[in-house]
Amino acid sequence: MSLRSPASVGLAFVLAMSVGFLSGCQNNPTASSATPSASPISELAAKVPDKIRAEGVLRVGIDPNYPPMEYLERGEAIGADLAIMQAVGDKLGLDVYFAEDAYALLVPGVAAGRFDAAISALTVDENDLQNANMVTYFMSGSQLAVRPPAKKRSGPNNLCKRRVAVLEGSVQYAQLVERSANCVENQKQPIQIITHQSQEPATQSVIAGKAYGTLADSAVVQSAVANSQGALVINGKRFDIAPYGIAVAQQRKQLAVAIREALQAMIDDGTYQRILDDWNISEGAIDSPEILTSRDIPEPEPLSTETFATPTPSYTPTL
Repeated sequence: MSLRSPASVGLAFVLAMSVGFLSGCQNNPTASSATPSASPISELAAKVPDKIRAEGVLRVGIDPNYPPMEYLERGEAIGADLAIMQAVGDKLGLDVYFAEDAYALLVPGVAAGRFDAAISALTVDENDLQNANMVTYFMSGSQLAVRPPAKKRSGPNNLCKRRVAVLEGSVQYAQLVERSANCVENQKQPIQIITHQSQEPATQSVIAGKAYGTLADSAVVQSAVANSQGALVINGKRFDIAPYGIAVAQQRKQLAVAIREALQAMIDDGTYQRILDDWNISEGAIDSPEILTSRDIPEPEPLSTETFATPTPSYTPTL
């Protein structure tokens, strides 16, 4: 799974649901319900598994620490991913309840039945697909953010010896591990990979000069840079482009189909594009969602030859 928290969710989980669901989550669950459509598309509602349709609730795991996809604002979880899932709920005639858990525990939580689905900028990879099926809904890549200025250019493998902050368990973490091994093979010092439980502290470590840069999903990097008031700059184009997925347990194929069909209906009627436009992430739009399994792992685009800028450090070069 690709991965991403310093904030703790302060939203009340107002649910007239089983206590068993609440006790399954590590952190305080976050309740955020989508108002069901007044007239849900009957064909789509019919695709929802009987138990979920009878309860009228779709339980979705999130880690709201990855703006603009999901994050907390004044104690309320918001973001593009939540808007997408709420619209999916509308199409399926369901309330959507969001419960917080650590990013690395979202897919295992789906596999264990704590959530019906999970969404949090989950880049589809082999590890996730061994535990869950993924319904694709967005295309993202990896990108580096550093402190300005960014003048010189060097390849991603020239992060050797640098301190790079990254979300633990993320696709970007795996990318750094691979590049660090390449450094050693070429008789250079390895990348100093600094892992964090969420993206925000990783980003802040760069701003504070504790790390050279942070490698994260491109949508997240672009949002962080835009909101950094000049403290960060993007260094290089996005690379290793791959889809985000909504995780659904492997044995719940009917639910995955219902979510996919709801997403397609949103694409067809313009709801999907409006959400992406609202969150300034239209670059990642897709035309048709897919259900990916362990036998259908998408190949990322070849590593970009675009080089990363190497800003002149104002601190010890080993950062």
